Amino acid sequence: MRTLLQPLVQRIRTLAVVLLGFCLITTGFVAPAAAAETYVTPDGEDITAVVDCLPEELSEGDLQRAIAESGKDYLERVFNLKDDYSDYDIAAAEEEFQACLESKGITPAAQQS
Repeated sequence: MRTLLQPLVQRIRTLAVVLLGFCLITTGFVAPAAAAETYVTPDGEDITAVVDCLPEELSEGDLQRAIAESGKDYLERVFNLKDDYSDYDIAAAEEEFQACLESKGITPAAQQS
């Protein structure tokens, strides 16, 4: 009877060791998540929030988009011709960018005056 149970016990031990090894590998030895990347200007100013908020379409050079948006009060904004910044017509990507900055506690310079 003992010889019949030995192979079964040996398989159960092997399975237990494999399961224990798997649990240790997946829980205890997993590399910690990489720390968030930070962006700092040469003069030491942390601009990580700005980089994190920047929509992809605004981070790529696109002449057609720039030309299309030049009609959205662009020159008036450049020369600050309107009394209230909210009177300017801005693109949806810019609105998204500004909302993200504000959610991180940053007020865009154009809205500070």
